[in-house]
Amino acid sequence: MEPTAPSPTCWKETGVFGDKSCPELAVLGHCRHCRDYTAAGRRLLDREAPEGYPAEWSEILAAPKEEGKAETLSVIVFRLGLELLALKTVFFQEAAEAARPHGIPLRTGEVFKGIVNVNGELICCISLAALLDLPLEADAAEGRKVYPRLVVIARQGQRFAFAADEVLGVHRFPPEALQEPPVTVTKSVRALTAGIFLREDRTVGLIDEEKLFPALTRSLAP
Repeated sequence: MEPTAPSPTCWKETGVFGDKSCPELAVLGHCRHCRDYTAAGRRLLDREAPEGYPAEWSEILAAPKEEGKAETLSVIVFRLGLELLALKTVFFQEAAEAARPHGIPLRTGEVFKGIVNVNGELICCISLAALLDLPLEADAAEGRKVYPRLVVIARQGQRFAFAADEVLGVHRFPPEALQEPPVTVTKSVRALTAGIFLREDRTVGLIDEEKLFPALTRSLAP
């Protein structure tokens, strides 16, 4: 049998969205199982588009997309001597207990310090302070207890470890807050820095991963 023409809003009047007085509910349980409700849905989908509807959507889809706000950058902030530096969180793997690297004869130098064991895996250990030509000065902790860490970073299958005097945790900031490093910053730091930002009124240098990892790889060359 062909479905009977339902009231335009029978499901809102006597159905589950109304007073539930429809006798078919005792058998069907819900209006969505009713052939009249299904037929009404098909008629709704098969109806002719209103005049001007295709042209309106063509105009909407052809309009230039509005640029949304960029997401905030998530970085890990750490300290080397007096300098606060940061690297994007995605490249950090672990902040392990400080460990002394094992030197490799004829290879260990100022930047490449040897290999270090992290969770049973041997990883090349680099002096990031030496790579950035930073002075090894102690920072006044102002009564805080600090914990030196061995930081493990990775990108595209490359893994490196370096010693940090302190890891200060995750920090997020909008990309527009990133500024050019001042001319007073050392040449080595400027060469590997994407910019600077403020964290608790202190300047932090954001390291450019596109420059850092190739520089780390070059430091392994004999």
